[in-house]
Amino acid sequence: MTPFPFEHTPTIYPAGTVLQVRVYGLIRHVGLATGYGTVIHASRRFGRVEETDMAEFLAGGQPKVLPYRHAYLSGAQVVARARSKKGRRYNVLFNNCEHFISWVLEGKARSRQLGPADPRRFTRD
Repeated sequence: MTPFPFEHTPTIYPAGTVLQVRVYGLIRHVGLATGYGTVIHASRRFGRVEETDMAEFLAGGQPKVLPYRHAYLSGAQVVARARSKKGRRYNVLFNNCEHFISWVLEGKARSRQLGPADPRRFTRD
């Protein structure tokens, strides 16, 4: 068995690709592909921002690629930005997976799933 995640993953997504997977049928979990068969995401399961292999991120679900355009950051720069937050604690109201991805891409931590209940929508990041 090889220690390289990209040798076990059937699809390698380019660095900076935003992936979404359904959890429990209702909740959307998002993460950022690194280009090496791993995904960086804020995980309730691990309690922090983690880089895991694709299979662990998907947990049996099907990935959906979310489109976005970034004017000045390359995929590698987006991944570097995400890696700078590895180990940061998870909190469903203040630092969930959507807050994390939103901050990485836009510089503002926001969660659409929380909608008006998102306490961070009133803060300056």
